[in-house]
Amino acid sequence: MGYYDPLRDYLAGCGRDEVTLSFDQVEEILGRALPDSARKYDAWWANAGDSPATRHSHARSWRAAGYRARADRAAGRVAFYRAAQPSKEEGIPSPAAPRSEGHIIALIACAKQKQDAPCRAAELYAPSTLFSLSYAYARTLTDRIFILSAKHGLVPEDAVIAPYDETLNDMSADARKAWSEKVLAQLGQVCDLQRDQFIILAGRNYYEYLLPGLANVTLPLGNLPLGKRIELLHRLSTSFGEAPSGAEGAALWLHRLFERLPRYEWREIDAIPCDDGIIVVYERGETYRGYARVVRVGAHTAPGRLKERLKDHFERENRNASILRKNIGKALLNRAKDPYLDIWSLDTSRRPDRDREDPRTAARVERDVSAYMRVNLSFSVIPVASVEARQRLGSAIIATLHQAKDFAPSDGWFGHYSPEPEIRESGLWQKRGLNASPLTADESLQLARIIAPGM
Repeated sequence: MGYYDPLRDYLAGCGRDEVTLSFDQVEEILGRALPDSARKYDAWWANAGDSPATRHSHARSWRAAGYRARADRAAGRVAFYRAAQPSKEEGIPSPAAPRSEGHIIALIACAKQKQDAPCRAAELYAPSTLFSLSYAYARTLTDRIFILSAKHGLVPEDAVIAPYDETLNDMSADARKAWSEKVLAQLGQVCDLQRDQFIILAGRNYYEYLLPGLANVTLPLGNLPLGKRIELLHRLSTSFGEAPSGAEGAALWLHRLFERLPRYEWREIDAIPCDDGIIVVYERGETYRGYARVVRVGAHTAPGRLKERLKDHFERENRNASILRKNIGKALLNRAKDPYLDIWSLDTSRRPDRDREDPRTAARVERDVSAYMRVNLSFSVIPVASVEARQRLGSAIIATLHQAKDFAPSDGWFGHYSPEPEIRESGLWQKRGLNASPLTADESLQLARIIAPGM
């Protein structure tokens, strides 16, 4: 049973349009204490859907029972009152009333596998594992879900439709553009394309031409292949929970948050659906409290160069263009007690050090570095457009991890061979940023809104 299920069940059984309870009575119903924030902040009692920051399990509990909350913290009580029931009409629902903040809207791609008879759209595609996992995940974020149907365009989840055999994957680019224009027009009738936050759980063919028409978009699945989308959705469906306090709690919170990002290998660089962002690197065999442990955080500076920066690391064999490559090469050479370590550590793109380079040895080490990285490293990307924000958040993440006393590499971590004490001691393939200012509360919220809107 969920933490707040007793409150949901109590309200569902009341049968009254309004129920007023003291905070003490709420605690009696729950059988445990409310968190301190419930008594300190009005925002804790915000109703699911009121803002991107309020879609928590406690808000979903009273919304699931058909109520909204109105708290009076000074008096120590909260009134739960009946919420308007959603329309059950088929087709596009009526536009929502004007609002001060955007809603979170989930858009899920249709699927080839379907039921054999007409039924609700949310049920029609249930035979598809990908759709079912996407729908279950969307339900944890929002109660406004639409299906991106290749035949019908935008379909409310409750609309009854018949099986069909069409997919955008068989359409030309011009046909997909026309379909996208239709969907944007339908969305414009029921959503605010500028203020609403759209979470799209679909492949590139479904979202590519929608993106220019939507101001706020999150692509939790990136453009991963089918198997990896399913794997990621299994991770996303795991409860996020609350991290313990302190530096260790912050490090754990970050790892839980990063688990919600698509994870890529070097061959999938071109599949990344953004051009600017923070790169979070993982290494085979490294874990932190059961999660894949972060071993590097990087932020590129030139606009639009995210993918090229990743290719500097994984494809272009030039250590002078990638400090990550240089550091891994140092560890390889140091492990082998190879005297070429001294030359490798120089910036041989400039004279006089260029003349000290041995091209044949350098090429061999570059190949060894590539082999190690391609086999052992994977990465995620946090989309951040501003170079200033990328650099600040990147350094803050590094410092936050470094401050946690239990954020330590495994005994077998390859970085132990590094000649750099900062790398060996930090467990990160970098020296810069270790002593920066850690994430502030506002910056943590900023990251959460980017990675897990509605969390």
